[in-house]
Amino acid sequence: MVITGVARSGTKQWVLQRIGNALIVAYSIMLLVLLFSAPVTDHQSLRDFLAPTWFKVVSTLCVSIFALNGMLAGWQIAGDYVKGAAANKVFNALCVVLSLTTIAAVIKLLWLS
Repeated sequence: MVITGVARSGTKQWVLQRIGNALIVAYSIMLLVLLFSAPVTDHQSLRDFLAPTWFKVVSTLCVSIFALNGMLAGWQIAGDYVKGAAANKVFNALCVVLSLTTIAAVIKLLWLS
């Protein structure tokens, strides 16, 4: 988080998390509405549900925001509760790896399948 400059301002962290959370809630509501309007009952209907380009773009952006929100939360948790510089770095690295893995998995699932 030091690279982005977010680490220096608790207010920026708070605002970014709230914006991210609002976008995640909006995406969840959109997803529920879409699922209720066109229920996914088999593999083909799931493929059709995930096929539109706009859905892929919105989903990729939302999952990326979710992952970045997770990295920020991990950085804050590490700063508050993980004692020791080495353990803190390992915890932060794990949060970054998990977040990037999540983004990569969504990209593979939505765009490369």
